[in-house]
Amino acid sequence: MSFLYDVAVPEMALSDLMYQCPVEIQTGARVIVEVKKNLHAGFVLGLSKNNLSQEIKIKSIEGIIDAQSIIDPDLWDMAAYAGRVCLCGAGAALKIILPRPLIMGDKIFNHSKNFQHDKKIFHELDFFNPFDFERKNFYLNELESNKRTLILFPRKEKAKEFFLTLPENLREQAFLWPSAGGNKLWLAWLSVNEKKFRIVIGTAGAVFAPLMPEKIIIEDEANAAYVIPPVLNISARSLAGRRAAFLGAEFVAGGRIPSLKTFLRSKPEQKILPEKKNIILADIFHAKTRNEETHGIKGSIPLTFSLIKNTYRELAKNNTVIWILNRLGEASEVFCDNCGKPIACPNCKNLMRSENNGKILRCRICGTVRELPEKCENCGYKFFTGKRPGLEALEKIAGRYYDKVQVYADKYSRPKKNSLILSTQRGLELCEKINPSLIAWLDLDLELWRQDYDTRVNVFGLLWESYWRGREKNSERKILIQSRKSGMKLAKFLYTGWEKFFPSELETRREFDLPPFAFIIEIESEDINLRERLLDEFFDAGIFVMDPGDSSQPLYVNTNSLEPVEKVLQKFNSKRKLLKITLKS
Repeated sequence: MSFLYDVAVPEMALSDLMYQCPVEIQTGARVIVEVKKNLHAGFVLGLSKNNLSQEIKIKSIEGIIDAQSIIDPDLWDMAAYAGRVCLCGAGAALKIILPRPLIMGDKIFNHSKNFQHDKKIFHELDFFNPFDFERKNFYLNELESNKRTLILFPRKEKAKEFFLTLPENLREQAFLWPSAGGNKLWLAWLSVNEKKFRIVIGTAGAVFAPLMPEKIIIEDEANAAYVIPPVLNISARSLAGRRAAFLGAEFVAGGRIPSLKTFLRSKPEQKILPEKKNIILADIFHAKTRNEETHGIKGSIPLTFSLIKNTYRELAKNNTVIWILNRLGEASEVFCDNCGKPIACPNCKNLMRSENNGKILRCRICGTVRELPEKCENCGYKFFTGKRPGLEALEKIAGRYYDKVQVYADKYSRPKKNSLILSTQRGLELCEKINPSLIAWLDLDLELWRQDYDTRVNVFGLLWESYWRGREKNSERKILIQSRKSGMKLAKFLYTGWEKFFPSELETRREFDLPPFAFIIEIESEDINLRERLLDEFFDAGIFVMDPGDSSQPLYVNTNSLEPVEKVLQKFNSKRKLLKITLKS
């Protein structure tokens, strides 16, 4: 008698391969199987539920590496959950969750922990407070409970800072999880797996640490940095919540603002609101405005008198001011003056922006750099014009009004205090170092024009962060927002806070069947034939697909259930590597 097993092969990112074996094997144990005439380590998913004809020849399992599962039950549940909801399969999920030596079949010892968990203790707790030091003190108190605790931060700098400021008695019990892979991750996995530490601190990847936590804390839980690309494309916050529920652990969500999901689930109370006097709304259409232009670039940057005046005031007090414009370079695109054709990237065909006074062009998507051509490749004309001025152009404009103007472009720049700093939204990370007294969004409509269902929530979160990030209780900060009608309407919610904004957003999403009330699935493929076959299969299954008509754009599936979508995708198991699937929920 032989048993039929479904096996996942993480190295090949494959799932549900069927093999036979004359002996019983525990779910989660590793085995050696043949795939395409090569031997690989696989993980047993369980007894197969497929009823196949006896005439079909099934390959045999070549060998058994482990007598039992080497993965803690909570990690195994997480892999199955991630593979299911991310539509990538358990094999692809295990490849992300586990260090490479385990995937390749390396032996591991002392993996049995025998930790006991009381499922009844599971509960959720939240602590949303705009002041960083108050949240930090709250988390420190939570660590004193003597429970195995996993604490996640969106950025490695914050995780490291928190670790280094732990009291000595806690630091001796804590481990700082590496943000990179390789041998360092493997050694970290072994150390935590052997019960050497009670506390693990890290970024999104630390959610996979083999700790079997009794408490999970996730700081700034709404932060998009928790999304784990490129295969899973799911937030570590969702995986952490799943893990806590499976173990019956305490789950603590914190930050300056909750995610929409957390608000929907637990309705956290908002206790602190911005002061109305510190929020300045400048309507570009109705306020006195100068539309500043730069030679050789079409388009202007609006500077309201309110912006100019308030910036003067703060700089006169020797304070720091940040202007935010989410456009890098001198101009967002460059086109021929004669035929109007824009210069495209030679690699990905996307538009290129001009930098360094037009001396170079850089692709906005893949980063390819090229020189400005001597003549148009379409008509041979020799003159070009930029369109939509960016930060380099803004630097010239701001220099007409103020001294000490500088552009902050990346994390390696070191802007000086007591000056006017021009930046994209990346400049918000400076708030914890230089505590600006004024942050101005020069054109909020640029953010709201993005075609995505969660644009409004993301923009509101950025405004909220602008007001609070890095502030101390005894300091003040003004937020100035230049915008038109749509931006003004959103910005006014700052007066009443997220407790009033989120219900209106949820009402709209419920009406249009958008997340978190339904799923949106993006499917991308560079193989045009595969894309066409997918469309045909979805049509035959009665699943509506939004097709932009451009093969370079994703297909969109809006659905209330993942099961019918997964049934279609199972027909393309051998082609899964050619698909990029992003789930938005």
